[in-house]
Amino acid sequence: MEIAVQPDTATLDPSPPDPDRYLTDLNDKIRQSLPDRVVSKPLTQWNEAYKEFPRFVMEYLVSRYVNPSEPVPGQSKIDRILSEHYTESVKKELIKSRIKENGEYLLLGQLSVRLDQGRDHYWADVPALGDDHVRVAPKVLTQYRDALMTTGAWGTMTIEYDATYEINRRKYPFYIREFTPFQVILREGSLDEYAAKRRQFSDDEWVDLLVQSIGFNPLRFDRRTKWLMLLRMIPFVEANYNLIELGPRETGKTYTYRNTSAKSFVISGGKATTPTLFYNKGTRKLGVIGIKHVVFFDEIANTRFDDPESSISMLKDYMQTGKFTRGDQEFSAQCSIVLGGNIDTDLRHKTPAARYEHLFAVLPEELQDIAFLDRIHGYLPGWEMPKIRPENYATGYGFMTDYLAEVFSELRRRNFQTYVAAAFDFGAMTGRNQDAIKKTAAGMLKLLRPDLTIEDATPENLQPVVEFGIEMRKRVVDQLATMKPEEFGGVNYDFTPSV
Repeated sequence: MEIAVQPDTATLDPSPPDPDRYLTDLNDKIRQSLPDRVVSKPLTQWNEAYKEFPRFVMEYLVSRYVNPSEPVPGQSKIDRILSEHYTESVKKELIKSRIKENGEYLLLGQLSVRLDQGRDHYWADVPALGDDHVRVAPKVLTQYRDALMTTGAWGTMTIEYDATYEINRRKYPFYIREFTPFQVILREGSLDEYAAKRRQFSDDEWVDLLVQSIGFNPLRFDRRTKWLMLLRMIPFVEANYNLIELGPRETGKTYTYRNTSAKSFVISGGKATTPTLFYNKGTRKLGVIGIKHVVFFDEIANTRFDDPESSISMLKDYMQTGKFTRGDQEFSAQCSIVLGGNIDTDLRHKTPAARYEHLFAVLPEELQDIAFLDRIHGYLPGWEMPKIRPENYATGYGFMTDYLAEVFSELRRRNFQTYVAAAFDFGAMTGRNQDAIKKTAAGMLKLLRPDLTIEDATPENLQPVVEFGIEMRKRVVDQLATMKPEEFGGVNYDFTPSV
């Protein structure tokens, strides 16, 4: 195994002798090796009106209805399906009326299910109806319980109207009879199959496949930029990973976390409340940190916390331990926390504006807390990321987003930190620095080498990802040293191969 990159440099990839031929050959190889797991990325971008849909929804529809050699009929069918069966929440009363008058209605949208212990009853939450007390057929629960009762799912649902159903004299007329999810259900052994497919590609080909999978043309970026794009993916494959990215606008931060997986949640500025994040005592429902795999705080400079002392203290404790307490209950979760926002940038030199005292200066004052910031495992230098322009979009094939999201979920269960710990002695580094570096390195290994074996996990092969992890952690500690030099100055990052 060879991971051929020096991540602390920004040199361009050696250009293929014929870039167009390289990309054509790569796309042919992808289609032949992964025929039922990939989709032509440009085919999902034909209609600007569909930006509101998660990427995995459009890719599911394209993979089902569109023939790449003759796309227009399939795209027209998708146009018809969405116009007839998807509705904005402002039209919820109209949809309710149609269900009542017609007896049933096929609706496209989000669905999640919870157990009401007090009534011993399962209720579905259908945002398109504005109703979280919708009954759901037992067979729907039996088939899709894991998805519907954790992160929820997008799909088509047949909703019936039955005005005779009552509980304590209150009518609950809406009933979901059928549900077809827009998601891939992995078979047993699918992750091993995915890892085996990795061996059919070179290191560069695999990275380019992943870059195309997240929607971009790999020939437009150098190797350094591709690794930074993959760094954004680590929170999806490594549980309890804490990342910050500050950079210029329009570099795809929000797009990545909103569209990579249904198991991620974006908080767009505004107020972040303790019940929303952790646990609502009134409804007895877990917040997003308890049920999602990734929570992304977008526009973090404009985010305000309802009770900063309490909520940030809880968040700080969670980022360290993976646990949080509400009342007399303690909860464990594996959600990764990502902070994203804008920082003024010298775009020509790809550096932050010189006026900042430190690179956490744009955060809300309550987050400029040393103990909080020290829990961040990596700082992605967003000022190095390119602006997202149409010419940077993928032109070929990549993994279906929802398939990749399910693979990422399974990769979370595998521990690649043991490979890193076995290969290197991190000497006198603090435990927190070691943990951060190992988690970043492990996450990169899961992305780059999901087929990694102990025989491949040599110090020579793992050194690039460890150096990458050190760089991302060092950027955090360097800012802390500016804020509190007596505690964080002079940190040693030396590491040596284990004997």
